[in-house]
Amino acid sequence: MADLARAITTPINVDFMSISSYGDGTNSGVVRILKDLDESITGHDVILVEDIIDTGLTLTYLLATLSARRPASLEVCGLLDKSVRRIVEVPIRYKGFDIPDEFVIGYGLDHEGRYRNLRAVLGVRDMAALRDPDLVARALESAGA
Repeated sequence: MADLARAITTPINVDFMSISSYGDGTNSGVVRILKDLDESITGHDVILVEDIIDTGLTLTYLLATLSARRPASLEVCGLLDKSVRRIVEVPIRYKGFDIPDEFVIGYGLDHEGRYRNLRAVLGVRDMAALRDPDLVARALESAGA
């Protein structure tokens, strides 16, 4: 989000929501708003920025929720698009990269609170290896990442 905000040359306001649809680590299909916006979006042009767009279910819920608040416009920007897993089509106006159906970490994306600080997005083949941060660090070092 910080890199995106720095690239926008017009005046902007940034607000954050925290939502969850993963209760126990699996997608439960139930979306909860854990932290709502602090400011009203009524009458404003809004770009909803997502890290990963996956099935489209959570994003569909979020778009309906935000549309009900009557913004002047509402567009979606996604860094990563896992379209292979799409269940519900969603309108993505601004898209960074298509990715395969693979778990990813880094560049703000985490696994159990770790690895957000990696400078790149990395695909994970061995989920068990993520339990050992030292092993991940050695793998990154040997890969020159």
